[in-house]
Amino acid sequence: MTKPFQGISVPLSNNTLVKRRYSVTQDVVSYRRCARQYGAFNVHKYAPAQQTQAYFGTVLHQVLDRCHGHFHGIIDPSTKGLLPDNGQILSEEDISDYFGEAKSARQTGKTDPFPPSDIVRYFIQVENGLNSKGILAIRSELRVQAVKILQYFNALEGPTLYPRVRDTEHRLQADRTNHILHGVVDLLVDAPNKVLDPAECEMWDYKGSRRFDLNSTDWETYEFQMRVYAYLYQHKHGVLPRKAVLYFLNELDGPNCPSKRPVNALKEVSIEPNEIQVAMDEFTKTVKQIEQSRLSDKWEAAASGSISEQDCKNCDLRWDCKTPNSGQGVKPIYP
Repeated sequence: MTKPFQGISVPLSNNTLVKRRYSVTQDVVSYRRCARQYGAFNVHKYAPAQQTQAYFGTVLHQVLDRCHGHFHGIIDPSTKGLLPDNGQILSEEDISDYFGEAKSARQTGKTDPFPPSDIVRYFIQVENGLNSKGILAIRSELRVQAVKILQYFNALEGPTLYPRVRDTEHRLQADRTNHILHGVVDLLVDAPNKVLDPAECEMWDYKGSRRFDLNSTDWETYEFQMRVYAYLYQHKHGVLPRKAVLYFLNELDGPNCPSKRPVNALKEVSIEPNEIQVAMDEFTKTVKQIEQSRLSDKWEAAASGSISEQDCKNCDLRWDCKTPNSGQGVKPIYP
């Protein structure tokens, strides 16, 4: 009886280079902030016990994305050209009361009350999605603060900014020698004269923080991020953007909506070609470091002083780490 595969020889395939995808923020910036956190949560996929910082920044970004979609008629064609809520603002008490009524309705098995505004409705939609992933607001005050900031931004910036927005969540990618680099820019904003020219377009990135709460390492990280985005933008569009802009949303926080943009809310990042090259060299260097850490499975904690105490305070790995408390480790709760 003849064997069916007798005489057949299949040559071994050559080793194929598998290119990993590296995100500007989720990979490179995260690793540069703290390799130990990155190894645990990004590589080994351990689930953090709480994600308060992820909640606040993500909810602001995603609700504002819906606000842009509202104005441009993407969510509902009938809202094209209209600001969410026509720019009206609920009081802090009204926001808090609604959240209280919604909580009570859920506890008693009743239907949630209808949201009192477009902003709150978009907020609830985004928050429900985040909650399904275990990303929660630890404090109820954080939810009210987020809605206030979103309302203020919508009323203050919406009338002039929304008409200029060409794209949101603009995806960029470049195939490098040993890896694929990708990132997402929050906004592409046309120049005020509405010239549809990539060279006249601005990149905007929202930050859910105050400008002067940042240390020097934070600043370097944000500049690095925007310069890598500029490289990716040039790779895709053939030209550099007109500007790279950071908007610090927490500068709007307060008892009332600002009548004009706070002076510290907007910061332009220089994107000269030599600065972009330095950022790209750093990106490539960091990717090599990540690959080495993967091979050895060694992930070093951030040096004390190079990472904020708040980052350490929210980290599940802090109990056996020397980085917190100015290099002294976490103070024992009990003697």
